Amino acid sequence: MVAKLIFKLLPKQETYVLTMDRTNWKFGISNINLLVIGVVYQGVAFLLLFQMMDKFGNSNTKERKELLDRYNKLFGFETIKTLVADREFVGSE
Repeated sequence: MVAKLIFKLLPKQETYVLTMDRTNWKFGISNINLLVIGVVYQGVAFLLLFQMMDKFGNSNTKERKELLDRYNKLFGFETIKTLVADREFVGSE
């Protein structure tokens, strides 16, 4: 619901620049490892979707595809102008 709200608050465009990133935070003794998709507006990426990962380290191709499939179900791949991710997102698929 929050992702849909953020998307509706953005100025209407045919396509959007998305970001994909993984972030790891430490909260007390707990490690929080998230894979996230954001939408870029005026140079700032706003979080749309995330997936908590119950492991340390990088995501794999399957996890990234699952998160992108969630995006597709909500907004459609046709709304993506570009997907930006850093070098940790490797894989032949």
